[in-house]
Parts: sequence; structure tokens; C-alpha cells
Amino acid sequence: METFSSSCYAGGEYRAIGTRMMTPGLGGVSIISPYSTSSNQAAMGFSEHSSVAVYYANTGIGEGVNNFLLMGQYHLPKGGTIGLTGSYFGYNLFSDKKFGISYGLKLADFVAIGAQLDILNNKVSGYGSNTAVTFEIGTLFKINKHIQAGMHIYNPARVRYGKNTEERVPTVFRLGATYTTKEKIWITGEIEQDLNLNLAFRAGIDYLVNQYLIIRGGMLSYPLTGNLGVGLKYKSAHFEILGSYQKVTGISPHIGISYEF
Repeated sequence: METFSSSCYAGGEYRAIGTRMMTPGLGGVSIISPYSTSSNQAAMGFSEHSSVAVYYANTGIGEGVNNFLLMGQYHLPKGGTIGLTGSYFGYNLFSDKKFGISYGLKLADFVAIGAQLDILNNKVSGYGSNTAVTFEIGTLFKINKHIQAGMHIYNPARVRYGKNTEERVPTVFRLGATYTTKEKIWITGEIEQDLNLNLAFRAGIDYLVNQYLIIRGGMLSYPLTGNLGVGLKYKSAHFEILGSYQKVTGISPHIGISYEF
């Protein structure tokens, strides 16, 4: 996998999805959004709407290496929210696919929990494919009207990727908080520990210019990455575009579209 990046795995790498998640540098563990099925399933418990979202990124890792995701959330009338997620990362010689079914539940006005069952599959041209089944869990706290804090664990069971390999799906711990002031500024901070990589810190800020326009930016410490983008909102539709810059991969575009109903 060194063709792509020194931090690539045989498959199953955790990838937070969505331009709102990208502004804190691939974060979003403490954010409630249509992308919560990817970032922290517990946030779905606080969702009051159903939604669909699609996301695309040109990773910059190599020619033709793209990242796609399609997801949906359905708010149940009697409580809780269920979600479905399908994602694809790669190109014609390598692909890493993920399908997930999730559920988020608000236990009280200040806390929600969530979990997702994941089916992972990767394929390398000339070497066949591997499949793994794992899960991820999270919780989200509304500490007060200004502060939210979230925690999420991906693959806590440390499952192997296929029967014929010792390669394990990465296990990733994430902890973060979001501070909101007067519903115009959101400040997010988050730490992430992948058991195979260095500790990473990310931070981001959103500024609501008016009811239609949001400006956002953020950074990730490892690998060092900067992000800058805008979000456009019209009624229940959201369109977001972001550019991220990393010294090795250069500038990568990210586009997200979501709709709440």
C-alpha cells in the first residue's frame, strides 16, 4: 500500500466523511449533522429530522484515487434514529468499501448513545479481496446550551481483515468538544489516537455570515493539513465545498450535498 501513503492499511481505515467534518481536519465527533452516521452515531440520537447526504473528495494521494459516500438517516416516530452508510475509496487497482447500519438513541436531554455495524471489503488487483465485520460505538453529551462533548471508538474488538491475514482493521479512539456562541460561531477541538499512528489533534471554526452562508476553516496536526471552505443553505438543502492542503498531496477538493426532511 506504500504506493498511496505511508499511513495506508490493507483496508478498513477510519475515514470521517463530509465537508463539515473536514473543517476540524477530518473530525466531527461532537457535531450533530446529516454526516453523523460516519462521524459519531450517538449524534443521530439528538437529530430531529431525517436526512440524506452525498460526499465526494479527490484525495490527491494518486491519480484517480477518489472517495465517495452515500448515507441516510431516518428519525423514528417513537424515538431514536436509524442510519445507512455506503462508502468507496480507491481506484481501478485498489478499492476499500464499507457498508454500515447504525442506530442512535437519546437517553436524556443531555446524553445520547449510538453504534454501527460495519461490513468492510477491500480488493487489490492481482491479490484478491478480504472482508471483515466490525462495529463502532459513541456517546454525545450536551453539557449546556453552548458546549457539546463526544467520544467515539472505531473497531474496539480489533478484528482481523480476512481469515488469511494477520492484518488488523485499525482501532481508533476520538474525543472532542464543540463550543457554540449565539448560534453564529462554532469552535471545535478534537484528539484522535489510532493505535498504529501518532496522536493527532484537530481544530476548526464555523462562522454563520447570514442564514444562507457559512465560512469555515480548520487544521489537522498529523499529517499537517489545513482546510478552508464555505457552506450554502437554502431551506432544507445544504451545499458545501472545501479545499484541504497537505504538503505531500497538495490541494484536494471536497464536495458535500445534504437534504433534511
